[in-house]
Amino acid sequence: MRCEAIVAALAYAATTALLLADVIAREFFSQALWGAQQTAVLGSILAAMVGLTLATGRSAHFRPEFADGLLRFAAVDRLGDLISAVLLLIFGYFAVEFVMESRNFADRVPVVNILLWPVQIIVPYALASSAVKHLIFAWNPDAKSQLKVG
Repeated sequence: MRCEAIVAALAYAATTALLLADVIAREFFSQALWGAQQTAVLGSILAAMVGLTLATGRSAHFRPEFADGLLRFAAVDRLGDLISAVLLLIFGYFAVEFVMESRNFADRVPVVNILLWPVQIIVPYALASSAVKHLIFAWNPDAKSQLKVG
């Protein structure tokens, strides 16, 4: 998780720096910073997807709580984590398919003209990483409380 946190922090920092530099260039020099907005979008996608895995690892993601009292059996949290893992794995499968299509069609980011699929690969990684964490929580619910850090 530490590596993921570093990647997310660097991606947020790069996104912020790029957008700030672009605003300064526009305001003071009447010239946009070439590719800054597109690159910042890619950085924010990276940060958001890695943030998903971090939130999952800390059990800190948003979730609806309206039905918490409906099911009152000991394994309800385990069942929830198992369902989450299965759903994330299914979404991960489709994310891999999407990235492969992007690779096959050689999709590129407009303006900066870089291949899109190497950036998109973060999506299946994040979904798979979150799925593995949910599987661990389903197997060992105590791991969830051990990983939760204030």
